[in-house]
Amino acid sequence: MTKLSDDTASLVSIGQLARETGVSSRTIRYYEELGILPEPKRSPGGTRKYPREYGGYIAAALALKDLGFRLEEVRPLARLAAGRSVSQGQRDAAAQLVEEKIESLARQVTVLRRLHASVRAADTELPVSAVLGTAGGRPTLAIVPDV
Repeated sequence: MTKLSDDTASLVSIGQLARETGVSSRTIRYYEELGILPEPKRSPGGTRKYPREYGGYIAAALALKDLGFRLEEVRPLARLAAGRSVSQGQRDAAAQLVEEKIESLARQVTVLRRLHASVRAADTELPVSAVLGTAGGRPTLAIVPDV
């Protein structure tokens, strides 16, 4: 488990953390609002002061977003990815999210492979049609042979 630094000398401003992580200050505040980032310390004047270790939360959140997770799904996963402790219930929920993402990506790979085969095939070899539909409220694309 990673211990967040209590040394005030290692604390940085929101602007500095934003520069170091490549995100905007607004993104950092939004991640706090969503619970992806823990509440930062505040100076006596009320200015947010962040341990540099918060960069790990941001990096984890960005990596998870790149994998296709929605921000509301990132919160429990980012804690694990950043090496923070979570309850067994949170760990189980995170495992379920990851399993669902793996299944979703596997379906996407299947569709992409079919699409790739149809693009690579000569017109007479493999006649196919693209079928648009929805699954779970999301648009889907299936490539099926013409019969």
